[in-house]
Amino acid sequence: MLKKFFKYIIEVIVVIIGILIAYNLEQWSNTRNNKRREIEVLKEFKAALGADLIEIKKNIREHENSILASRIVLKVIKDNLPYSDSLDACFAYTHAFTVFSGRVGPIEQLKNTNLEIISNDTLRLNIISIYDEAFTRLRLVELVILRDYEQLRDFDRLYFDAYDAEGVSTNKSVPLPFWGIMHPIRFTELKTSPEYAALLRARISNQRGLLRGTYNPIANSLSNLLNQIDRELEKLE
Repeated sequence: MLKKFFKYIIEVIVVIIGILIAYNLEQWSNTRNNKRREIEVLKEFKAALGADLIEIKKNIREHENSILASRIVLKVIKDNLPYSDSLDACFAYTHAFTVFSGRVGPIEQLKNTNLEIISNDTLRLNIISIYDEAFTRLRLVELVILRDYEQLRDFDRLYFDAYDAEGVSTNKSVPLPFWGIMHPIRFTELKTSPEYAALLRARISNQRGLLRGTYNPIANSLSNLLNQIDRELEKLE
């Protein structure tokens, strides 16, 4: 009787050990799959956010060139300087604006599946913050610059020829805009328009605010976030 009891106990122990082994193997497999998926997700974010940073840096340069162009035109107006064809690129660049696209595929896919796949809580929250807060704020601020552009368009019909996409710029301070140069047809009247000068000053102010308050901080945040992702990938791989 005692031998049967011990045999029964041993069988139970064997079954329990088998169950524990199977459970641990399943947990190990799930952990490995989750880790592999987390690495894939982080690499997708790295690619998307890296492309976003390149776009933002390009947009920053566009606004910096636009600010410089507006200042050159305002100096010509203030000092009552004569027309020079080097101004044509500046006139065109006063109209520059940006529309940040942003690559939202990875975050939308993650929201539809499981945000918790990113195990690092701080990293996960920083990624969400970039998409839901920083990028949203950037697009709203860009609308102000677009409004400035729409107001300046009214002067196109009165004081300028149509954009000349084939025109060559002689300006050494700002690059040739890809959309072409603008040649004034009533330069003297344009110089004496207080509304035109006021719009350029307001535009400079808004663009500087866009760069200092939004674009440059987001560029820094993206650089830091990409470094965080790299460090996390090193740990996981």
